[in-house]
Order: sequence, then structure tokens, then C-alpha cells
Amino acid sequence: MNKNLKMPSLLVAVLLFLSSCTSQKNLIYLQGEENDKGEIMYNYAENEHNYSPDYILAEQDMLYIQITSTVGNEANSLFNSTASNNNMITDNGLYLNGFVVDKNGDVALPLIGKVYVKGLTVEQAEKKIKEKAEEFVQGAIVSCKMVNYKVSVLGEVSRPGTYTFYQPSVNIFDVIAEAGDLTYYGNRHKVKIVRKTSKEDIIYTLDLSDASILQDKRFYLQPGDLVYVEPNKSTKSLSTLNAPLGTITSSLSIIASVISLVTLVLSLNNK
Repeated sequence: MNKNLKMPSLLVAVLLFLSSCTSQKNLIYLQGEENDKGEIMYNYAENEHNYSPDYILAEQDMLYIQITSTVGNEANSLFNSTASNNNMITDNGLYLNGFVVDKNGDVALPLIGKVYVKGLTVEQAEKKIKEKAEEFVQGAIVSCKMVNYKVSVLGEVSRPGTYTFYQPSVNIFDVIAEAGDLTYYGNRHKVKIVRKTSKEDIIYTLDLSDASILQDKRFYLQPGDLVYVEPNKSTKSLSTLNAPLGTITSSLSIIASVISLVTLVLSLNNK
């Protein structure tokens, strides 16, 4: 009888081990070969660098542009409306008062008129607008910022949704952090980036477990990108009917305890 009970006990032990020991390697980001100091280092070619690339303005990009002058408030009112100054603190205000790059690549500014900014970085566009503004008033000060840096996240993340970033560059980990990280079931080896361009739609696949991703230009996202995190099939298979892993482990623990108790009672009775 005891021999018959040993097999179920062994089976439960194996199941417990499998359910609690899903390969940790599949859950770790930025893996790579470490040196003696525990560092992962890469050497870049002379014409390459390891900081974020400058974003190039394209059609439908929205910019916040404010032009002021050291001359006085009267000159400032020529470039900026009162409504613009009052409403810029909200997303709706940014949308209503921002300047959109039209299909011709221009932004239409008060007094100055149209300025071609397509193909420029935000910094270059700011400099160009400043040059135009100084044709009308001395001491022009220009502030130019991107306001439509939105990225959507779907799939196995804690908080799927669309997130707005108010910074010059956004990388994949910025987005994942905003979405509350990948879930236990998220496949860190196959994270897809869907990007729309004027000519085509492109789907990239990134491996977040590989530290060399930091060298990949696709590491940095663009406005309008969609991030999709696939489920990890091997990890999903460990759950029964999508039940939480903790519930499965608890149930198996109870079964193991019952079998051990029965085994102990039978052993005492045989003595």
C-alpha cells in the first residue's frame, strides 16, 4: 500500500517543482556576458554613439510653440494668443492650441506665417522659427516642444493603454514602466513594435532579455508606435484554465500534505 502512495507523492512533488520553477531566465531583462565586475559592456564604432537618436519631425506631428520677446508684452501678444497661454497646461489645451505639421511639412504661426519644419529635429525647427521671428521683432525667444508623443501598449502588461510622454526621446523600457511592467505570462523574447510610416506599416520584434538591445536603433520608439507583448506559451501552459499560479501551488501543497498524512497513518498502523 505504501509503495502505491509513494508514486502519487512523487508526482505531486514534481508538479510543485515545475509550477514554482518556471525558468527564471525567461523573466530577466538585459541579459549578457558579464565581466569580472559584473558589468555588461559594448564598444561602439567611431561613427556610432550610445545615446538616443534625434527625432525627425513628420506630417501630423504636433508642436507646442511659444514665441516671446525681450521688447515687451505688446510684441509677445503678436505671436501668442491669450487662449493659448491659459490652456496649455492640459492635454486638451495642448491639442487645441498646438501647431500641427501639415501635409506640406509646414506649421502655420501667427504673424510669421508658414515655416517648413518637416525633416528637421525639434531643436532645428526651434532655431528656424527663431530666425523667422527675428524678422519681425528683436530679441525673439522661441520654445518648441513635441506634444503628441503618444505610444500604445497592448498584450501581457499590467496596465494596457495609450501613454503620453513629455520628453525628447522614449525607449521601450520607458513605455513598459508606464504600463506597469510585463505580466508573469509576458514573452520577453518577442515584443512587437508596430510602426506606421507614410509609405508602409512595419512590425519589429525585440528581445528584451538581450542586453544588446541597447545598441539597436529600434530600442527607441516614435510617436504613434504600438507595443504588443505576446503571451509566453510555455508559461501559460503551467496554469489551469488561466488560474493564478498561487492558487495552483496552494492546491498542490494541500494534496501533498494529505498524501503525506495518509502515508504516515498507514505506516503507524502497519507497525
